[in-house]
Amino acid sequence: MRYSIIIPVFNKADLTQQCLDALPASIADAGDGEVIVVDNASSDRTPQLLAQYPWIRVIRNEQNLGFAGANNQAARIARGRFLVLLNNDTEAWPGWLASMLRYAEDPTVGAVGARLLYADKSCQHGGVVVLGNGFGRQSILPFHHNYLVPFGDPDVVRVQDLQIVTGACLVTPRALYERLGGLDERYWNGFEDVDYCLKVKREGLRVVYDADAVLYHYESQSGIQRFRRASWNTELLERRWRGSVRFDALEKNIARGLMRFPQRSARQGIGVMIVNSVPTTIVVHGEEPAEGRERFEASLRANHAPIEAIRYAFGDEALATAREALRVRGLGCTAFVRGAARLEPGWLDELIVQLTSTPTVVAATFAPELPTGQNVAPVAPDGRCCAFNRRMIPQHFTLEPFDSLDGAIADLALRLVPLNLGTRGVSRVLGELPAARADASFERAHGSPLARVAIEDPERIERLLTQRPTKPRGLVSIVMLSWNAPEFTRTALASIAEFTSEPYEVIVVDNGSEEKTLEMLRQIEDPHVRVIYNATNRGFGGGNNDGIVAADGEYVVILNNDVIVTQGWLDALLAPFARIPSVGVTAPRSNKIVGDQEVVDATYRDIEGMHAYARARAQTHRGRGYLTDRAIGFCLCIDRRVIDEVGGFDERFEMGNFEDDDFSLRVRGAGYDIYVCDDSFIHHFGSQSFKANNVDHGATMRENWRRFAQKWGYPPPFPDQGYDPRSAIMRGFDRTKHYAPLPPRRTTAVTAASDTSPQRDLLFVASIGDERAWSDAAEFVRRYLQAFDASSPVSLAIGSAGLPDAATIGRRVMRALEKLGVSEQRCADVEISDESDLDAWRASLRARTIVDVRDLDDRSPSALRRLLEGSVA
Repeated sequence: MRYSIIIPVFNKADLTQQCLDALPASIADAGDGEVIVVDNASSDRTPQLLAQYPWIRVIRNEQNLGFAGANNQAARIARGRFLVLLNNDTEAWPGWLASMLRYAEDPTVGAVGARLLYADKSCQHGGVVVLGNGFGRQSILPFHHNYLVPFGDPDVVRVQDLQIVTGACLVTPRALYERLGGLDERYWNGFEDVDYCLKVKREGLRVVYDADAVLYHYESQSGIQRFRRASWNTELLERRWRGSVRFDALEKNIARGLMRFPQRSARQGIGVMIVNSVPTTIVVHGEEPAEGRERFEASLRANHAPIEAIRYAFGDEALATAREALRVRGLGCTAFVRGAARLEPGWLDELIVQLTSTPTVVAATFAPELPTGQNVAPVAPDGRCCAFNRRMIPQHFTLEPFDSLDGAIADLALRLVPLNLGTRGVSRVLGELPAARADASFERAHGSPLARVAIEDPERIERLLTQRPTKPRGLVSIVMLSWNAPEFTRTALASIAEFTSEPYEVIVVDNGSEEKTLEMLRQIEDPHVRVIYNATNRGFGGGNNDGIVAADGEYVVILNNDVIVTQGWLDALLAPFARIPSVGVTAPRSNKIVGDQEVVDATYRDIEGMHAYARARAQTHRGRGYLTDRAIGFCLCIDRRVIDEVGGFDERFEMGNFEDDDFSLRVRGAGYDIYVCDDSFIHHFGSQSFKANNVDHGATMRENWRRFAQKWGYPPPFPDQGYDPRSAIMRGFDRTKHYAPLPPRRTTAVTAASDTSPQRDLLFVASIGDERAWSDAAEFVRRYLQAFDASSPVSLAIGSAGLPDAATIGRRVMRALEKLGVSEQRCADVEISDESDLDAWRASLRARTIVDVRDLDDRSPSALRRLLEGSVA
């Protein structure tokens, strides 16, 4: 006898009848066989129904033996050479069994599964694939491949080898089934089929998904019994197969032209975004391919993952070429490959699988020195064969000059580790690679040879994670617009004075108010407050930009004037910057605001009640919050380095609306997170300047949407139901298209630099021995350039005793000037030199006061200016 069909049933007589009625015609071409139905103690009309089919064999159980027990029971009396496990909630199409048996008769095949469809013909099962889970006790996540994909999809109709097929319709040789002990009865209606297929694979046999065998499947119709031991099933599968199952779900997605990007949200936990595969840019470096570029590129393209461009990075242009390949963050990957590599087909697919496996992986690498597996964690890639997930790299992280591009790549990855972003190895060998390079500049900067980064070294990774320098708070600059409505500005400033911790400054930018408001501003005596008077209304963007340029703080807070701040508001906004390294902007909750920043229980009736509510909320939600893609501009706390990268507010939006959306998209597109603090509450009166000045809020909204849509590629019609910011964020921040320049800083007395430098009352000194020393000094250089101009009697002397050399440091200082919008003529004095003896060089310097940059705890521009005032005094 060729086959024995086994159908376990438990109640659901109507489904069983449907299955049995369709069966004879659908197996007419399958040869001789039998049908065995195991009734697992049904309590409905199932016994009477089965008596109506004389051509079936019936086993009646007094208790429910479960799916595994029933199949094993029937297998012991089966006479066919092949066992066909079949659910009663299926309805077969003609020819299904004949097709499956053809594959099953191949001696290399141990199990065959079918294409199962829902009633609407969408795919319920196209085989089973496995996703790895790095969190929690369940590492093995099997699920139906091509779930809900249309039944005619090219991948759904393709016969293919997999690890697992479902037991809802499975054909296997009876002799093999007996040798493997059948289905493991310790499972209860879950994972028995997964376990069996993995045992088949362990025998060296194939598991085939037969797309030509088609059945409807009305999935899990056995009632609550189906899931009553799901937790036990998971635990048993983990104990038996953890570490020996191939996680093939991601590579199957890539083969289908899809990419899966895991995302971490403080509110929603771990989520997944699946998108059409985005092209990868490949940078070839080190040496020209021996076999020529054409053949080498053919091997690079032997992947399912699409490739956008292949760029060659040699000689003096290597670093610039590599930087350009990483410049636009967005949703995409950049791969680096040495020209001497010999790579196997699918090499890039595997790197992307590892790169998109968990939310904390920023780079994936292959190195012959590494073991292969699903959880290989090297210190960093060494540049021979690796890929970076660009959207996870904050914009201010760039490739720095080293002796080799390999060194620059490894250095970038090491600097990302303190942000909790790591490198992952691969699960298989991807080809042949040359030996790792020696890079003296890298070794000086990081204290170990470049060849040592492509190894597993948990202790070194732990040191990198725990030795992240604590960023000092420094000065906070609060920028507040004023446009008439003086009573609200007065109230807001009073609340700031009462509830804000030091050090802070307030910069009020008046946007062309009437005399009543100007008189109020002129009477302010708070030493924290400075006022900038604009003759006309420069709008939300223009006015805030004026304040940002005048701000000296390490952080800039954009704050509406129609608010009342509460106790601890600013400390709560600053705390996430120290706690979450990727955060670039924070925002509070409020009583009156658009979107999910609004709290629904703010039902206080007066100001005293509001403050009591805010205190209670801060206590209850201490340290809590969530990540978001947009924050409302009534209050934004911004890290200064984010402004350096993405600019200020886009002044094309004029009076207001959508400039905060635009700023948020630039922040997120540049690789920074936005965090809403549940423990910071600010009372908001809401659009008081618009009301006081009779602005048509709706018309302004619609006009600015038109401008916003044009900039970011959205449809022109106003989105009454909102818009999805992710499409713009995924395209990434492109400085050439999206950067919003700041206006020049207003100064009371700025003179052009002359041939005669001013008398130096204060000299800052920075000694650079390696890249690590420069990384520490670079932040100071930016603050120095912000604090002083060409008229200031200060100077910064930078001496280099190695790499980077003076010429390289000079180029970096020029880039900093460009980002800050400071011309060379207005730049404070900076002297850079190559020195063989730093101690002798330092001894030769002369000034009234000399300060070593390394000794400064507070490097904010305001603190530096106070040092100058002290030296003059």
